[in-house]
Amino acid sequence: MFCVKRLFIAEITVALVLILTVIGCSKNQNAFLPNVQVNILLTYTEFNFVDISGNSIEFLNQGYKGNGVILSCADANIPQFYAYDATCPYEADYSGVIQLSPVKNYTSPTNTIFNSGFTGTCNKCGSTFNLMNGGQVIKGPATHFLENYYVLTGSGSITITN
Repeated sequence: MFCVKRLFIAEITVALVLILTVIGCSKNQNAFLPNVQVNILLTYTEFNFVDISGNSIEFLNQGYKGNGVILSCADANIPQFYAYDATCPYEADYSGVIQLSPVKNYTSPTNTIFNSGFTGTCNKCGSTFNLMNGGQVIKGPATHFLENYYVLTGSGSITITN
C-alpha cells in the first residue's frame, strides 16, 4: 500500500513538472515581432571591429522585413554582446527602422553599417535605444525594448541566431 502511494505521488510530480515545462517554454512575452529565421556568422573583419566595447554593426537586409539586425559589444573583456532586430517596437505596422550613425571616414563592407556609438534611433518615431544595455528605450514614444536575438561566441567567431 505504501509503495502504491509513493508511485502515485511520483506520477503526479512528473506530470506537474511536464506541465510547468510546457508553460515555461511558451513564446517570450516581451517579443513583439513575428518569428523570422536569423543566422548570421561574422567574418574576421567584422569580428575585429565589433570586438571593441561600444562598437556596433548593423546587418542590412536581415531580420524581420529585412529591416536589419544590430550586434553591439557591451564589454569586450567578458565578452558581452547584444543582438537586436532593427525594427522599432513602437510602429504598429513594423515600418520604423533603428538606424545607426556610420563611423566617419570609414567604408563599411557591403550591406553593413559600422557604428561606434551607444545608441540607435528610429527613422519614424524618433525613439532612441541603448544598444549597450539590452536595447532599452532612452527617449521617445516607444516603451518596449528592442527584439533580442541570441549571440553565440567561441572559436574566434560570433553567430547571431534565434
